[in-house]
Amino acid sequence: MKKILGIVAEYNPMHYGHTYQLNLASGQTGCEYTVIAMSGDFVQRGEPAIVDKWTRAKMAVAAGADLVAEIPAWFALQSAEGFARAGVRLLQCCGVTHMSFGSESGDIDELSQLARWLQKPQTQGDIRSQLQTGITYAAAVQQAAEESQAAAHLGHLLRGANNILAIEYLRALEKTPIIAHTVKRTGQHPNASQIRLLLARGGDSEAFSHIPPCVRDIFIEGLKTTGPIFAEDLAQAIFYALISLGSKGISSLPACSEGLENRLCHALSQAQSLQGLLEAVKTRRYPYTRIQRLLMQALLRFDTVKSPEQVPYLRVLAASPRGKELLPGLAQSKLPLLYSARDMRKLDSGAMALLDLEIHAERVYQMAQRLKGN
Repeated sequence: MKKILGIVAEYNPMHYGHTYQLNLASGQTGCEYTVIAMSGDFVQRGEPAIVDKWTRAKMAVAAGADLVAEIPAWFALQSAEGFARAGVRLLQCCGVTHMSFGSESGDIDELSQLARWLQKPQTQGDIRSQLQTGITYAAAVQQAAEESQAAAHLGHLLRGANNILAIEYLRALEKTPIIAHTVKRTGQHPNASQIRLLLARGGDSEAFSHIPPCVRDIFIEGLKTTGPIFAEDLAQAIFYALISLGSKGISSLPACSEGLENRLCHALSQAQSLQGLLEAVKTRRYPYTRIQRLLMQALLRFDTVKSPEQVPYLRVLAASPRGKELLPGLAQSKLPLLYSARDMRKLDSGAMALLDLEIHAERVYQMAQRLKGN
C-alpha cells in the first residue's frame, strides 16, 4: 500500500514556512507521495487569491508536491469547520494515509484531546450558551474551554489561529483511517499575510525574497501581467452584487444569519469604499473574515446553488510526473475525477451546478486580472 501525505493549503502565496512543512512532514511520515487539497481563486479568509490557482498549483508541484486537487470555492469560502471537512474529504478520496498541518502548539496529543472535547454534546451546548452573549464562535469555544474542568488546561491552545484550524482538521479526521501529523510553526519567516501586505505596499523585492527560490520565478511570472489581486480590485462588482441581491438574497447566503443582512444593507447605503463597508458592519460577533466571506459569496452568487453536503468531484489542478502515477487510483475513488474537459460528462446535475459556480468564480477572477492589467 502506498503511503501518501496529504496537506490542506492555500499557498497564498507559498513561502519558506510551507516548503519547510512539506519537507519535514514527508520525512517524518515516510510517505512516498504528497497530495495537496488547495483553495482555488478565492480563499478562506474571504478574499481573492493573490495570484491565480493554476500558478499556485504549479508552485506547489515545483516545491515537491505530486498532485494538487482543488477545494471548490463553495467550500473554500466557508467557516474553518466547513473548509477543514472539505479538505479532509478530498484527501481521503485521494487515498491519503497521513495528513499534516501546521500549528502553534506542535503537540498532536494535546490538540487531539481538545478536538475530542469539542465533539461532546455537553461542549456544544456550552458553546451555544456562550454564543447567546453576542461573542464570536471562536471566542465562545475559548470561553467554554476555560470554564470546563476537562479542557481548562488546554484553553490556551485556542488563542492560536493555526491551532484552531488544526483542531477542525482533527475533528474531520475522527472517522477516517488517516494518521494525523502536525508541524510546529516557528515564526522564523514572514507568513503569507505579511508577504501580501508587502505586495500591497509596493515592496515587491522584499516580498520576493521571502519566496523560496524553487518557486520564485513561477510566482513572479504569474504576477507579471496583472500584478497581485486584492479584494479592493473587485469592490465595484461586490457593491453591485449586494445591491442586486438585496436583503432577502443576502440572507440566503451561507455566511449570513441573525439579521446580518439588515446591518449590511444599512451600511451599504452609506459606504464609500470596501474597507468602509467592512468597518461599518464589523462587530464583536461578526469579525472581518466572516463578513469578507459573505461578500465573496454574494459576488459569486452562492444563492444560485443548492447547498451541497460534500465535495462532489475531484478536480486536479496540477500533477508531477510521479503524481500522474496516482491518477488510475483516483479514477477508482468515490468521487468523479476531473482531469480534462471531457470528464465533465461524469457529473450529475448537483455536481455540475457546483462546477458551473466554480467556472463563474474563475471568470470573475479573470475579469479582475484583465481590469488591473489595463
